[in-house]
Amino acid sequence: MGIATDIILLVVAAFFGGLVMQRLGQPLVLGYIAAGVLLGPHTGGLTVSDTHQIELLAEIGVALLLFALGL
Repeated sequence: MGIATDIILLVVAAFFGGLVMQRLGQPLVLGYIAAGVLLGPHTGGLTVSDTHQIELLAEIGVALLLFALGL
């Protein structure tokens, strides 16, 4: 799987995890965290293929967030 497939898979899983937690009356972030744990690279199930590329995108995202906040 490529980077786009990995990101789409994680976003869709987080969306459905959020829906489940919302139905259970829990905060949405618990669904997002559960999806990340289940699909992350350190579990035995479905994993992302290249963590280096995702880490690079995450660092770029943090830099853009800090820029938008004016820090």
